[in-house]
Amino acid sequence: MKITQRTVSLMIMFIFLFVVGSIIAVRTVAYLEAGFELKGFLVEVITYVIALTGWLTLFIYSYLKGDFKDIEGPKYELLEKEEKIIEAEKKAGRY
Repeated sequence: MKITQRTVSLMIMFIFLFVVGSIIAVRTVAYLEAGFELKGFLVEVITYVIALTGWLTLFIYSYLKGDFKDIEGPKYELLEKEEKIIEAEKKAGRY
């Protein structure tokens, strides 16, 4: 099986969902075993779901935008820009 960046991105997303889901499940069981009211429980679960939805939306947006296709690209762009800035400063006599 060929491991692509898409596969890695999807695996990270599934691991993230599994971890957050597990945390929600453990907290839910602990909350209900402690005998607290249902209102407080619902507030906590709704907060977790909203936070998870936000993170998932950001991840999907980044994936669809193509941020995971060329992870090394921004590093090289930054180095090229730095070289151009140094050359311009040398020409201006400020370096």
